[in-house]
Amino acid sequence: MKYLSTLILLFLLVGTSSSLAQIDLPENFSLLAVQMGVDFMAPLDAGYKDIRVYSNRHQNYEFAIRSRKEKLEIRYHLEVEDEKRPMTSLPHIRCLQMISNLASNEEEKVISALSLPDTLTAADLNADWAKVFFFEPKKDFSTRLTCQMLAMYKEGRGMVFAYFLFDKPPLALDNRLLTIRFEEWIMDNG
Repeated sequence: MKYLSTLILLFLLVGTSSSLAQIDLPENFSLLAVQMGVDFMAPLDAGYKDIRVYSNRHQNYEFAIRSRKEKLEIRYHLEVEDEKRPMTSLPHIRCLQMISNLASNEEEKVISALSLPDTLTAADLNADWAKVFFFEPKKDFSTRLTCQMLAMYKEGRGMVFAYFLFDKPPLALDNRLLTIRFEEWIMDNG
C-alpha cells in the first residue's frame, strides 16, 4: 500500500511539473498561426520556456522561447500573404529586406544563405520554399553573436521567419528548425 501511495504521489508530481513547464502561446501569434495554417511544436527537452516579447525598432516578432540549457533563444514572426503587400508573396526579395533590417551593417561581417540541412527539406516543413541564413544580428535586435534565420513560404498563406539566436551553436540546432512548419492542409473558412 505504501508503494502504491508513493507511486501515485510521484505521478502527481511529474504531471504537475510538466504542466508548469508548458509554453503559453500569445493570442496574436495563435490567431496568425490559425489564419496561415502554421503548426508550432514546442521542444520537449532542454527546458524551453516562453519569454516576454519586446518591441524592436528593426523587426518585431510575435512569440519567443528560450532554453538556458542550450543557450538558445528562438523568436517567431508570421506574415500573412496579402495582395496589397506584394513582398509577402516574393520570398527571395522579402528575405533580403529582412536581412537588411536585422544583420549588422559592419563591412567585414558575412551573411550566408544556405540550403536546408541534409536531414530536412522544404517538403518536411510543408513549404513551397525554404532557406536558412546566418549573420551577426544588429545589437539592437539581439546581443547574441549569431542569428540563424529560417525563412519559409507557402503560396496563399505567407511567410514564416524563425530567428535562432546564440553565441555558440547548440548540438540540437538543426532539430530546432522543426519547431514550426505549415500544416498539410487548411480548413476552408467558408
